[in-house]
Amino acid sequence: MYLYALDDEVNRLETELAALAGAARVNTLVNVAWHLRQRDSQRALSLVDEADGLLRNSPLMPDQRRGVRARLALIRAEVAALFREFDNAEEFLQSARTGFIAARDPVGEGDAALTESVIALEQGQLERAIAAAQNGSSNFGRVGDHMRQTLARGWAIYLTAFTDSLAASELLAELITLNLEPRHPAVAALISAAQGEILFSPELTRSAVMYHDASKSAEQAGLLRLAIVAASNAGVCLQKLGDFEEAAACYDWAVSCSRKTGWPALIGYSMMRLGELLRHLGQLEQSQIVLQEALERMSDNKIGIHKAIAQAELANTLLLRGDAIQAARYFESAIVLYREAGSRNNLAEHLICYARALSTAGQPDAALKAIEEARQLIDELSFDALGVDINEAMAEIYGRHTSFSPADMTAPNIVLHYLERALNFGNTVPGWLAPSKLLLSLGEAWSNAGDGQRAFAYAKQAIAADQRERTKQAANWATLMQVRHETERARADALHHQQLAATLIETSQTLDLLSKIGQEITADLNLENVCHGLHRHLSALLDASDLSIWLLDADGISLNLYHRVENGEVISLQLTTPDRSTRNAARCITEGQELLMEMGFSNSSSDVSNADRMRIALYGPLIVGDHILGVIAIQSPNQAAYGERQRLIFRSLCAYGAIALDNAHTHHNLQKTQKQLEQALLELEDASLTDPLTGLKNRRFLTQNIEADVALSIRSYQAPSTTDDPIPKDTDLLMFLVDLDHFKQVNDKYGHAAGDAILVQIRQRLQQVFRDSDYLIRWGGEEFLIVARGTSRDRAEELAERVRTIVADVPFQLEGDLFIRQTCSIGFACFPFVTAYPRAIDWQDVIDIADIALYSVKHSGRNGWVGLLAEEHAWPELLLCTLKADAQAAILNNELRMTTNKVTEAVVHALRAKQPGE
Repeated sequence: MYLYALDDEVNRLETELAALAGAARVNTLVNVAWHLRQRDSQRALSLVDEADGLLRNSPLMPDQRRGVRARLALIRAEVAALFREFDNAEEFLQSARTGFIAARDPVGEGDAALTESVIALEQGQLERAIAAAQNGSSNFGRVGDHMRQTLARGWAIYLTAFTDSLAASELLAELITLNLEPRHPAVAALISAAQGEILFSPELTRSAVMYHDASKSAEQAGLLRLAIVAASNAGVCLQKLGDFEEAAACYDWAVSCSRKTGWPALIGYSMMRLGELLRHLGQLEQSQIVLQEALERMSDNKIGIHKAIAQAELANTLLLRGDAIQAARYFESAIVLYREAGSRNNLAEHLICYARALSTAGQPDAALKAIEEARQLIDELSFDALGVDINEAMAEIYGRHTSFSPADMTAPNIVLHYLERALNFGNTVPGWLAPSKLLLSLGEAWSNAGDGQRAFAYAKQAIAADQRERTKQAANWATLMQVRHETERARADALHHQQLAATLIETSQTLDLLSKIGQEITADLNLENVCHGLHRHLSALLDASDLSIWLLDADGISLNLYHRVENGEVISLQLTTPDRSTRNAARCITEGQELLMEMGFSNSSSDVSNADRMRIALYGPLIVGDHILGVIAIQSPNQAAYGERQRLIFRSLCAYGAIALDNAHTHHNLQKTQKQLEQALLELEDASLTDPLTGLKNRRFLTQNIEADVALSIRSYQAPSTTDDPIPKDTDLLMFLVDLDHFKQVNDKYGHAAGDAILVQIRQRLQQVFRDSDYLIRWGGEEFLIVARGTSRDRAEELAERVRTIVADVPFQLEGDLFIRQTCSIGFACFPFVTAYPRAIDWQDVIDIADIALYSVKHSGRNGWVGLLAEEHAWPELLLCTLKADAQAAILNNELRMTTNKVTEAVVHALRAKQPGE
């Protein structure tokens, strides 16, 4: 069992699992659940439960069974931790360890150590997480499991990078040396994540790329937690670099992915980062909404840096929105958490923010107290850069609240005193450059003090600083692009070298490029795209600004110019005329080989002006197997443009182009055939649902389609009424069974052809009564079923009478001028049958009730209709049993109401004579 499997392996296991049953499923169930523990935690737990149940009947030996139960407990432990059920997680972890020890499974013990690392991370216990990963590495080393040992070392190094980047760098260099490219995605993810954290402060651009690569690799290996954290950290780097669009993309993916997992801490963390970005982009209201939701997700965290940061970020947003009192409360909560977690750098930074909020809220004394605590931390920890923030905050506080003047103040006012101190302090910090915001504040303050000369000087410096900052941002973007390019190139080079070693083929960089171009071109099944791709690559590799492509017709004789480019521009084929180039292309096909032709000079006005520059042309046949598709030609004004190397490149691209064009042609024909097949299947499906004689639908059609109408009708009756009338209108299904009277006599007297003619004409008459949306079904022989959809049951009698009339009153035409009269009998019922209980009697039973009604018409004189309707107070199950056994009793008991155009006593007598099941 792998520690981390790729998607292909998981899919293979899923397929294998689907074919297994009973106790034979256990091992594969455990395997799939193990690899789904982060991919789909809830399903993993479901599979664990199933495996646990099947273990009772499993043929596994006791030690094996203990090992399986330990693995199931380990899955439960990790999932519980991700959902922040830490008591359960610790209990399951201990159970798993006990089981692995009893089963003498050191690999399982190592896996348990890595699971402990996840549990510790979720609880903010970084030191425990590192120690657990190192313990796992030792376990794997003892049994010689190199891959697992590498992964455990990768985890330990990645986690160490957060506390000791120098030590992590040394350990990482050794790990990279032992694991050259290409690496398993899980190893690659951990190496990239560690590099991302190590480079976070010194090289943000490389850190961003490393974290992005880590996220992608982790996702491939099913390490969703690492993938989400790495994507969020990549977003932080990009945000600091000013690339807000890419940062937003990282955060958006992280939020979307974490929501799918349902893990509260990860959802909160990714949303916190997104909320911070929204504030930087000025979307304060949306920032507040997102940050508040992030905090709600973290509500069960008693401690934790992430929760503290989320509170501080929300406080910053609230402060910008003018809610200083609430902002101060959130800063205060964050500071408590920072103190508990021992995060002194975050504590110092947010004490200053807290002071600003207190000052804005009208609490200057409390603000100065917070500033003093921050100052002590800065002095103690040598956080020199924060000294600028301290003085800026003091300027803001004293500018808002009148106070004493410091003894060493030489500036005109106290605000200028602290702003100048901020600038002077910053100038003592190595590498510090005054930001435009501080310089603008100084310019404005000197202007307010009446010193226009100094104000102007600072304004000029602010403009220069702003330009410098913009230039730096552009440089950051350029560096980021360069790093991405270098990283991709390094990855491509590594893969290229691996291919060389595997195949022992020495080839040039050009041939490798041609292979990639060939893969691109032959993968495209669009003819136009193939032509444009050929020109793009030919013009990039050769002197080929002019290109022509001819294709043979299906007859294999006619040669047509399909695509033409002159001087880099696609030329409309309507503007071209056959010329010598077309004749040369025909010669190329005839000879079946490449042609290198020197171009003649012509001053004819019919020549395209661009042709006067051309000196040489290269023609290549497009051949697949022994089949010629057409010709490509390129032209150049340089007489020596097409040497042996250039012709090799051209020849290779002609071969790829031929394959691509053949693929496109085959794909086009396949699509055409597929469409024809789909149309034939549709026609066959329609035929299977249609009666061949009458063109009406059949029983199979009704079975496939009526359930949706039934569900709609039921919902209408179950929905609460919004009008004074509690009975829904136009939501019933009216079911009419129509049977032609004495039809056998027609067949016996006039022949079956005459009977068929009447059946065909019945369809036309029914279509005059019912709508196109109603179902007209040939139920069997001379019997028809009509389902009037979305119709009020109040119209049932009217529709039944119209059917009776249109059949009885108009003669049916047989052969020639022969006409005969025909009558019909109609029985109907409505769905829902009992409106108070719409689900109680299904639609098939309603048809059976209509059949009982039809029976009563047939046995009471025919040429009429009878409808059987339930009374509102009827009890459905009892009514249905009574009706099928003795319909007359149901009427006499006032549970069933009969409506008819016949003599009531005759119909009731017919019902009395009907035997059950008849």
